[in-house]
Amino acid sequence: MQASLPVDADEGFPQSFRLRFGEHVYRIELYVNAAEETVEETAAAGVALDLLGGDGPFLVVSVAREEPGALVPLLRRKAVRDLPCPAGELRLVFREARVDVRNLNGTGSYGSKVLAGVSAP
Repeated sequence: MQASLPVDADEGFPQSFRLRFGEHVYRIELYVNAAEETVEETAAAGVALDLLGGDGPFLVVSVAREEPGALVPLLRRKAVRDLPCPAGELRLVFREARVDVRNLNGTGSYGSKVLAGVSAP
């Protein structure tokens, strides 16, 4: 089984959503880690943050499985382009993550885009 993560970059970051995959429900959280001066420089240049580009700002992914009475933490790490992120019974792969600084703690259509897939290992 393979699917796309339902990331809506226009909703801004941080972002959290529930995902049913197989027999379980997961809570997925995404947030951007960027130095304030990088955000200011990027805003002034009018370009998006490339969060999978290596050094500099990056996307953090956190996954927890919903169990009766509690969330079971499975993963919290930096997303790296095309590198599988195992999270319990899931495997996440991030293909693209470009976020306009206006989508940091804000919503709107500014061309931000996050493409990621999820599959069973």
